[in-house]
Amino acid sequence: MSIEVLYEDNDILVCHKPAGVAVQSSSVTSSDMETMLRSQILRSGKFKNKSTLLYIVHRLDQPVEGIIVFARTKKAAADLSAQVQAGAEMNKIYMAVVFGAFADDEKEGELRDYMYRDAASRSAVISDSSDKKAKECFLSYKVISEKEINDISANNVVDFSEHRNDKISLVEIHLGTGRYHQIRAQFSNAGHPLLGDRRYLSEESDEVSARLMVKDVALCAKALSFKHPSTGETMNFDISPQGPIFNEF
Repeated sequence: MSIEVLYEDNDILVCHKPAGVAVQSSSVTSSDMETMLRSQILRSGKFKNKSTLLYIVHRLDQPVEGIIVFARTKKAAADLSAQVQAGAEMNKIYMAVVFGAFADDEKEGELRDYMYRDAASRSAVISDSSDKKAKECFLSYKVISEKEINDISANNVVDFSEHRNDKISLVEIHLGTGRYHQIRAQFSNAGHPLLGDRRYLSEESDEVSARLMVKDVALCAKALSFKHPSTGETMNFDISPQGPIFNEF
């Protein structure tokens, strides 16, 4: 598999992470973005900077696709990490396909919850403000489009009789905080699990995901902007989600 590189120079490397590939893996037998990119740099003659030194400054969940930036120097890594911590200086826009339709007065809004990461289950748990383990998390969203299950292109080969009146929604998401599995956990808690998500599913979303053959979490970090660590120039990147379910909208 070849990783799509969107931009690279002496300070940064920006690429499109495919769904199903970890950013970094602790297993020597598993492929990850860091290893694959280093190999690609060595094999390809297209890279301006031949150094295989890469610094991870932010991550995407393994089942999620999207834009990710690697630093190529310690100075760039420190600068980009500071932007990640500041939040407002490194902006991401996500697109997701979720189960269900939203009420007319909920097609645009915020989700605010308290959550914590449960180490045993490696999952995010929605709690409340009285829970000392929990931290506040919030995001804003806007429904871009909705589609009835019956209108999905696969309906000529799939029996949707049990979900004939169900809908799925394409949603644009802006994170206010960057908690572990935040988008997936919050939308599931709100009654709209992401399609393809086997961890934060509902019985209905799991059934529809299986019938639509959605194998990866229907979530894409489609846009990323940040300040270049050396020039200060605003760098903007945008991609189209590759997951087949996104093509239904």
